[in-house]
Amino acid sequence: MKKFLLIPAMIFIVCFSAFGQEYSLTEGQEAFLQKLVNQGYLKLKPELNTAYIDPSLWRDMNIDLKTDVAFVLAVYCTNYKGSSTYWVEIFDLYSGKKLAKFSETWGLKIAK
Repeated sequence: MKKFLLIPAMIFIVCFSAFGQEYSLTEGQEAFLQKLVNQGYLKLKPELNTAYIDPSLWRDMNIDLKTDVAFVLAVYCTNYKGSSTYWVEIFDLYSGKKLAKFSETWGLKIAK
């Protein structure tokens, strides 16, 4: 039995401002991230542009959803810091092993 509910793909649509590559999350997206944190599936360190995710949750995502989730995490971290460079590194919540990194420029890179 899976220990996590399916992630609604629509939750990861990000609001885009045409006035220069500024992204923001909706209240629903921020609430969903907070729910993942509260349930123990996600730990955020936005000041370091890092996120720690439950490996079973990460493993069950297809590449498109991983990209969407990574982008949302990058937006969250960047906006938290008040920066303009969207990037995040994603690690296994339990082992600390690097799972992926995402930047607006390079996209998602899965760690080997």
